[in-house]
Parts: sequence; C-alpha cells; structure tokens
Amino acid sequence: MKGKTWLTAAVCLFLLAILPGCYQPGGPVPERPKPGAPRSYTQEDVDRVVTVELQRIYSPAPRNNGTPPPECDYVQFLRFRPSDGSTLDPTDATRANASRTDAMLVMLPGLVEGANGFEYLGRQLVYAAKNRGLNLEIWAIDRRPNNLEDLSCANYVEEKLRRGEIGQEEAVQTLIDYYYLGKEVNGRKFTGWLRDPQVPFLSEFGLQLATEDVFTVIQHMVPDQKTRKRKVFVGGHSMGGIMTSMFAGWDLDGDPATKEDAGYNNCAGLFGLDTVVTPMPEIVRPFLEMLPKFMYDQLASMTEATYAEFLHRLRNDPNSNRILPMPMINAEAMLLLEALAGLAYFFPDEECTALRRVPYSDSMEILLRFMHSRDFQTYMDGIPRLHDFRYTNEAMLGVVFDDSFAPVGMIQNSMGFLGGGAVVEKSFPMAGPISSIPLVGGLLGGFFGKGPYFIANDAGPDVRRLGRGPLYYWVNFDEIGDESDPLFQDTAGKVTYTYLDNEVSDIRDVARMIFWGPTNLTEWYFSTRLILDQIAAFFPNSVKYGLNFLHGAEAKKMPKIEFIAEQGVISEGTFMFVPVPIHGKIIKGYNHMDVLSACANAPDRRKNEVIDDLLAFVLENVGTDAQ
Repeated sequence: MKGKTWLTAAVCLFLLAILPGCYQPGGPVPERPKPGAPRSYTQEDVDRVVTVELQRIYSPAPRNNGTPPPECDYVQFLRFRPSDGSTLDPTDATRANASRTDAMLVMLPGLVEGANGFEYLGRQLVYAAKNRGLNLEIWAIDRRPNNLEDLSCANYVEEKLRRGEIGQEEAVQTLIDYYYLGKEVNGRKFTGWLRDPQVPFLSEFGLQLATEDVFTVIQHMVPDQKTRKRKVFVGGHSMGGIMTSMFAGWDLDGDPATKEDAGYNNCAGLFGLDTVVTPMPEIVRPFLEMLPKFMYDQLASMTEATYAEFLHRLRNDPNSNRILPMPMINAEAMLLLEALAGLAYFFPDEECTALRRVPYSDSMEILLRFMHSRDFQTYMDGIPRLHDFRYTNEAMLGVVFDDSFAPVGMIQNSMGFLGGGAVVEKSFPMAGPISSIPLVGGLLGGFFGKGPYFIANDAGPDVRRLGRGPLYYWVNFDEIGDESDPLFQDTAGKVTYTYLDNEVSDIRDVARMIFWGPTNLTEWYFSTRLILDQIAAFFPNSVKYGLNFLHGAEAKKMPKIEFIAEQGVISEGTFMFVPVPIHGKIIKGYNHMDVLSACANAPDRRKNEVIDDLLAFVLENVGTDAQ
C-alpha cells in the first residue's frame, strides 16, 4: 500500500510538472467588429403583427405497452397567425377560417428537434405575408415525446426574465435549485431525467403515431378535405423531410382503395428545409449519417427480421434504448443549452458564470470537453476547461452552437465569430486516437460536421492562473465583413477566420429560437422507434406493423420545393450515387440550421433566401390539384 501511495504521489507531481507545457496561451487575435447592417424592421414589429400560441388537441396515446402520462394524450403544436384575428374561425377560434386564410403551412421538426425550431422562420413568414396583403397560418408540430419534458421551471424563469423581475445570478440559481438540488420552485419539484425503464410506452411512439398526429392537426384546423388539398402545405427540416414524405404517401385507414384519406390528397404541396421530400429509401441515409457511428452501423443494414427483433426488445427489455442513445447529448445537455440561450438573450454582454456554478453530471463534463478542447491532449487532461475561459453569455452560446466552433453538424448555425482574445484552429475532435475514447469514439462519421473549427486560446497566463484571461465577446454575423472587406481576419491580416458569405444568422434570433415560449428547440426524449420505422416503412410487409406508407408513387408527383444548405447534411455529393433530384436550390454559405434562422430583416447585408421563394411556391400552387 505504501508503495502505491508513493507511486500515486510521483505521478501527480509529474503531471503538475508537465501540464504547464501542455497549455500554451496566445496566438492570433481576431480583428475588431465592423459596423452592423441596418434592420428593415424589428422583431418587436413582428411580435405586434404575429401571434404565436401553443395549441393542443386531445388524442389518446397508445397504451399497449404501459400507460403514458396524461400530457402525452395531446398533440401540441405552435400556431403562428396574424394578430388581427383575420384567420380565426368565427365559430371556433381553435380552427382556421378557411375562406379568409390564403394558405396554411405545416412544419415538421428534425432529429431531436422540437417545434421551436420554426420559432423564427414561422414568425417571419406570417409577417412577410401580411405585409403583402396575405393571410398565412403556420402550424409547427411537436412529436409526443416533447410532452414528457419538464419545462416548468425553465418557463417560470423565462417569464421572470421577460418581466425584468430577476437578474442573471438569481435565474441561474433557480434553475440549479430545481433541476439539480431537488428544491421546490413555483409549487413543483423535479423528479429527475427520464431513463429507458421509465418509458416503456415509447416503444409505440413511432412513425404511425407521428404521422397520424399530422392528420389530426390538419383535420381539426381545416375540417374540409377539399380545402386541405387546395390550401395546406406540409414540409419539414432535416429528418422532418422524411416525415413529410411519409405523410404524403400515408394511407390513414390502411385501405389503398379509399384515397381521400391519403396524405397527398390532403395537401397542395411539399417543402423541405435542408432536406429532400422525395419519398424513396435513399433519403433516409443522410439523416442516419448524423447519428453516432455505432447506431448507423446497426440501422443502415436493417432488414425486416432485424426490425422485428429491435421492436421486440423495445417492448420487452426495460434496458433497451427506448430513448435514442445519443452519447453525451441527453436531456440535461438540452436543458443547459436552453439556459445558455436564455442568458445570451437577456444578458448578452455579461460574463457567463453559469457553467462554473452548475453541478452537472460526468456525461456533461465529457460533452463540454468534447466541444471545447483544442487537441487530443487537452481533451484527455481536461485543462483548461470551458469554464476556465471568460466568455460573455452571447459568446458562450456561440462557442457551443456556431459552425466555426461546435463540432456537431446537426446543430450548426452561421452566426459570426469570437472577438476579444487569441483564437486558434483546433484539431480535436478528428480521427486518429479519438476512436479509442469511450462514448466519443462512437461518434465518428457524419456527426462531426465539416469544419474547420476554432477555439479561444487564452484562459489565463498559465495553468495556475486560469480564469484570468480576456473577456471574449461575440462578433455578430453582420459585423464580420462588408462588400469592400469580406474577410474576417486576425489583427495582422494573416489568418482568415471566416468571410462575408459564410455568416447569415443573427445570434440573438437563434438564442430566442432555442428557448422562447412554452416549448423549445430540442427534444429531450426522442423515440428510437421513430428511426426504426422510417427504415421499415419501405419494407414490403410494413403494413402489418401499422406502417401504411402505401402511396409513395403518388407522393413523388406532388409539387415540391427544397432549400439545401451548401454546408448542411445533404450537400457535397451525399447523393452522388443516388438519382435524387433536388427541387430547389443550394444556398451558398448556409449551414444545417441556417435554413430556419437566417436573418430576414437585414436585406442590405443579405436577403433571406428561404422566405420569398417559399411564399412564391405556395402562391403558385394554392388552389391547384396535385397531379
């Protein structure tokens, strides 16, 4: 024992001796921000014209594998409509006035994404339409697992912040008290993050339920099928494109001879946001590639026999992955993202201290190291850690959600860059030794995004004085360059960090999209069953599993438009060997999330390249029958 003690002490002394050599602060410093672009209108203008409300429709959830909580018996969706009430049915305000509403757009979220993914785009579309004399409604649908999230404290804190009743420190402490310390807040106590054994009913929350929920919403909002066929458009972001394709080819009663209830006969057209809405098996692949590699390997070669085996395990094995197992990216991580977004919105220029105070889990520690390590050695040493750096709240959100910093392709926006201190290119996470790291190694594949990635490199003069570096701030998308000087470089003009056409989203708009209102951007408890079903729906015998995807050929004929992000998930030859036509355009500089968040009110800087074209497509196809 004594020998082991001496050995441990010697190792510790050795590590202390070498660590200062591992952390070497300094490097090029980004140039100062340029003047921002003028705004043609404000978001306050939008909020006066557009009402956003959470609406629910009672529809009992499946009960053949456990009883879901009562909140899962409702389909919930965000309803975006003109505030003047012009689109409300005078006999039932929960429905749309079909005669006065020019068009209705149904929006379906992507992988681990909730209805708030459309919080920005939905408001801008209704506002832009109203300014053209058009009445538009948008319904962004949450999947049932979103109803399992305990957002009570987060929403309580948000309301206090909106009213200016609390500051940053009290907001953070309230969230810690509720979600980590078991204290009662506003009459409730948090019961903990849900685990697989607690949610057996998720084995039945698959493609059938999610697709029929879309029917439930459009049938309630527009009872007349002929009107739906003329005025309703269905579309989605990312994996929501698959959901859109499935809806268009779905047969609600399972009888292919009765076609009025087929999806393609209940909408006028389809649209995709960094996705393809052509219903064919190959469209699933790009979204499977967003998953960790170990999951992709299991799912990409799935057969009917392996599907049946998967389904049996989900129903009968309490430890099976009923909740999609995304390493490190779990409900806790999604809550913390929402908290950081709220701080970035309400206190953008204050120093972020939240991550120094939150007693987060070991899983979160691994995630934060993964997101914020310059190289493999830094990841392994854990020095310096993310909270050793001084960031404003806005900059903190930027380094975990921007395409120049966050090595997770599915969450990337193009929001600007860091300023205020040394910033260098990082080599982690890439290939090589990462494959041997538990939890992290399984992420290899399309999960990482495209890069290059950068990182702040001044947390203090040395490892014994961390937390004493400069306060990094965020340079917004419209402050990194202009037509005469499109490059954002270091002060010496030797390193180019980013450039004008590569930055399109306002970080403040993105922050709001993440947390604003009663629901949120993320889906804490995504059902694995849904992924399995999206593959199985193309099997010849899928109907016996309740997968009534019977009209794929008709769905292919639907009018459609697709907006493909140049740096998103299906660009750069993903479909190189698959004959899938793109019905739209590839948008230069956009990342996967930018199709939802690209700034709409800075046309002098750059016009939003989704809104006008989507409105034009809708107007062109309203009132026509899909052939």
